Amino acid sequence: MLATILTGLALMTTPITDTLSESRVTASSKLAVPLAQTASLTASIFMDDINQRGLTAPKTLSGIVPNLNMPDYGSSMTSSIYMRGFGSRIDNPVIGLYIDDIPVMDKNAYDVQFLDIRRADFLSGPQGTLFGRNSMTGLLSLTTLAPGDLEGTFAELRYGAANGFLAKASHYSDNWCAALAYNHSDGFYTNEFDGSKDNGNSMSARIRFSKDISPRVRFENILSANLLGEGGYPYRQYIDGKLLPVNYNRRSHYSRQSLVEGAKFDIYLPGLSIGSISSLQLLHDRMDMDQDFTTADMFTLRQSQKQWTLTQEIILRPEKHPEWWDSQSGLFGFYKHNHMEAPVTFRSDGIDALILSNANNGLGMIGYKTDFLEDEFPIYSDFLISTYNLALYHESRFTFGRWLLTAGVRLDYEGNYMSYDSNATINIATIPLERDFTGEDYRQTRTSYKGGIGNNYLEFLPKVSAVYDFPLKDGHDLKVFIYGAKGYKAGGFNTQIFSDILQNRIMTEQYGVHITDQDVTAGNTVYKPESSHNAEAGVKYSREDRDFRLDASSSVFYIDCHDQQITVFPPGKTTGRMMRNAGRSHSCGLEAMMSLAWKGLDINASYGFANAVFDEYDDGNTDYSGKHIPLAPQHTVYVRASYAFALQGKLQDIIIGSDWNARGKIWWNEDNSLYGSLHGSLGADFALKFNKITIFGRFDNLTCTRNPVFYFKSVGNSFFQIEKPFRWHLGLRITL
Repeated sequence: MLATILTGLALMTTPITDTLSESRVTASSKLAVPLAQTASLTASIFMDDINQRGLTAPKTLSGIVPNLNMPDYGSSMTSSIYMRGFGSRIDNPVIGLYIDDIPVMDKNAYDVQFLDIRRADFLSGPQGTLFGRNSMTGLLSLTTLAPGDLEGTFAELRYGAANGFLAKASHYSDNWCAALAYNHSDGFYTNEFDGSKDNGNSMSARIRFSKDISPRVRFENILSANLLGEGGYPYRQYIDGKLLPVNYNRRSHYSRQSLVEGAKFDIYLPGLSIGSISSLQLLHDRMDMDQDFTTADMFTLRQSQKQWTLTQEIILRPEKHPEWWDSQSGLFGFYKHNHMEAPVTFRSDGIDALILSNANNGLGMIGYKTDFLEDEFPIYSDFLISTYNLALYHESRFTFGRWLLTAGVRLDYEGNYMSYDSNATINIATIPLERDFTGEDYRQTRTSYKGGIGNNYLEFLPKVSAVYDFPLKDGHDLKVFIYGAKGYKAGGFNTQIFSDILQNRIMTEQYGVHITDQDVTAGNTVYKPESSHNAEAGVKYSREDRDFRLDASSSVFYIDCHDQQITVFPPGKTTGRMMRNAGRSHSCGLEAMMSLAWKGLDINASYGFANAVFDEYDDGNTDYSGKHIPLAPQHTVYVRASYAFALQGKLQDIIIGSDWNARGKIWWNEDNSLYGSLHGSLGADFALKFNKITIFGRFDNLTCTRNPVFYFKSVGNSFFQIEKPFRWHLGLRITL
C-alpha cells in the first residue's frame, strides 16, 4: 500500500535520455553501476534541459532535487547546503561535489558557474562508502563535455536583467576541447547608505585533452580556472516584525581565484582495470564584510585564504569475475594546506559598545573608568591549518536471480592541525572617575593568544543494500530497494571566534572583566565530526512505448544523527560565531520524483518532505530538545511542463516551458520562534531552434515574490535576506 501511494506521488526530475550518449563507464569512475540499478533515489539532468531551464550553478538545483536547498544569499562564498533536514551555514557541507570524477575539496568553491555541463547526477542518501567525507546526505556529480562528445566551434551570447551579460565560446575535437565564459551583472540589491550594489564579474575556462597512449592505457588531463569578484551580503535588519532596507556603512565584497589541474589514467591489464585520478587544487579568496550590517561604525572583517590541496585516488576492478559477483576497491588520500588571515577591525562605535561599556560597568563600581586612545584598532588573527586524509574502501555486488545485493565498507582516517596567532596592540588609560583623560594617561598594551591545537579521528563507514527487479512484460520495469549506510561530515576549527577570545583576554588581563559569561577559549575552536546512521526503502518504475516514456521513483528514509554541527553565536553583543556539536537529532521523511514524455510533451516534478528534530541539544542556556532543526525546509516542491513543436523548414523546433519551485516551512532559529511558510517562485522559458542557431529566453520569479531566503543574528540584531526580484534574459547560441 505504501509503495502504491508513493508511486502515485512520484514526480521525477530527469529528462528521459542523455542528449548525447549513455554515460561512459571508465576505470577512473566510481559510478560503475547504471543509476537505475542503484539502491538510492537518483536525479539526472542533461545538457539540453540545463540550458532550457536556465540552470547556471549548483544552487539552481534546489528543489529540483527533492529535499535539497542551497539558498542563494550572501555571496558565492556562502554555499550553505541543506539536504533531508541537515546542513550547516559554514565550513563542511553535507553533500559531496565531484566534477569530472575530481572532488571539490572546499565549500567556498561549490558555487561555481556551469560551463558546458553535459549532465548533472544527484545521488540521495549517504554516499560515504565510495566517496567518503562530507557526502553524508548525498552526492552531486557534474560531468562536462569531453573531447569526442561534440565536434566544432560553438558560441553563446546572453543579455538580461540588471545589465546581465554572458559571453561563451567553446571548441571540440577528437582529442581536445576548450571552453571560455565571461559573466557580468550589475546586481539586484542596493545599499541605501552609499548606493552600492551586489554587482559581479566572473570568468571561467577549461581545457580537456585525452589520448590513448597505448591499447591498454588512456590518459586525460583537465585544467580549469575561475576568477570572480562581486559585491554581496544584502542583509536587512529585522525589528519588531519589520524589515528595514539594506543599509550599512562599510564595503562588503568577495573575490576568488581558483585553479584545478586534474590527471586521469585508465589502465587495462589482463584481469584487472586500474583507474588513477590525481588533482592539484589552488584556491585564493578574500571576503571583506561590515559584520554589524548597520550604519553604526562597529566592526569589520577581512578573511583571506591561500589554500592548496593534493588529492590522489586509485580504483581497482577485476575484469574477470563470476557472473554473480563484481567489485571495486580503492585508495584515496589528500593533503590540504590553508593559510588564513582573519583580522577583525573594531571601529569607534564597536569600541564603545562592545569593549569600553563592559569595562566601565565593572570599573565604575570601584571608582575608575577606562578609555582607548585609538578610534579604531585591528585584532589580527593568522592561521595555518593542515588537513590530511587516507581512506581504504571496498564494495562488492552480488547478483542472485533478480536480486542485486551490495555490501561495502570504508575506513577513513583524518587528521587536522591548526596553529594560531591572534594579537592586538592598543593604548589604554585607566583613571579615577573624577578626572579627565589626558595624553599622558595612555600606555601601549599588546595582548596575544598564540599556540596550536589538533585532532584526528577514524571513521568506519559500512553500507548494505538490496535491489529486486520484478518480472514484467516488455517496456515495463519495476524495482524495489532497501538501503542502510553510515555517513559523516568532517570536523574542523572555529576560526571566527578568535576575536572574541582576544577581547576576553584584553578585558581579563587589564580589568578582570569578562565580556560574556560563556567560556570562549582555544578549546571551543575544535568541533568533532558529525555522523549519521541511515535507513531507506523505495521503488523505481519505468514504462516505455513507441512515443511514451514514464519514470517514477519514491522512497522513505530515517536518519539518526550524532554530534550534529550547528552554528551558534555566543550570548550578548559578541562579534564571532562558532560551530558546536549539538548532541543528537533525527530526520524522517519521503522523496518522490516522476517524469513523463509523450510526443512533444514533457512533465517533470519532485516532492520532498523531511521532519528534522533535535533529540538532545542544550547549549547551556536553553534546551532545544524537540525543536525543529533550523534553516532546512520541511517541504520542497517542483513542477515543470514543457512542449516541443516540431516544424518543417528553417525553424525546426519551438519549445515553451514553465515551472514552479517552492520550499517551506523553514524554521529560522533554534527555538522555532521565527519561521517561514511554504512559498514558491514561478518561471518560464522558450527556445526557437534553427539548424545552427538557437534563440532562447528565461524568466524567473514572474510573481515578483520577495520571500526570505536566510536569517542570522549579529551583535544581538536579527537580519534576513530576501530572494531576488523578477529576472529575465534573452540569448543566442550559434554553431560556427
